[in-house]
Amino acid sequence: MNMTADKPLITTRWVEIGLALFTAALGGIVMHGSLAIGIGWGDAGPEAGYFPFYIGLLLTCASLGNLLPALLHRQAMTQAFVGRQAFRRVLAVFLPIAAYVAAMPFAGIYLASVLFIAWFMWRARKAGQSHGRLTIALVACGAALASYLIFAVWFKVPLEAGVLGDLASYLGGLRP
Repeated sequence: MNMTADKPLITTRWVEIGLALFTAALGGIVMHGSLAIGIGWGDAGPEAGYFPFYIGLLLTCASLGNLLPALLHRQAMTQAFVGRQAFRRVLAVFLPIAAYVAAMPFAGIYLASVLFIAWFMWRARKAGQSHGRLTIALVACGAALASYLIFAVWFKVPLEAGVLGDLASYLGGLRP
């Protein structure tokens, strides 16, 4: 039995600290940008940076208010935020989605969608679902064809075909 599978990957304390620092930095960036465009009060009322500055200040103060308990109450925040097994399950979905998004500029949304849907159906097949190869191909291609018909044909809003789609339309003589 693998004992490291249940071991926490990160505790709540470190997530609280990281998020508080991130949002405080975001508030600081907003305040800095607001100073550059003016935060005073002019003849016509507040300058452009007046309200964003105070929103950034509020965000920074709230972030510091969240940071203090995370730093001071060490024992209260020792529970796991995410375990190793749960993080693996998240990555099992996140990594294919990231690959799908990265493939879109080259392969286009239609081909990338076919591959994405087919991949998840194939994984479900390995996990005990009964999807045959023909079913996987029909569903994946059918979803892409339905997207094309709905958006490009019906609504006249063509989705990005990518480099491969542009090359295919150029070679096929579909471009003027």
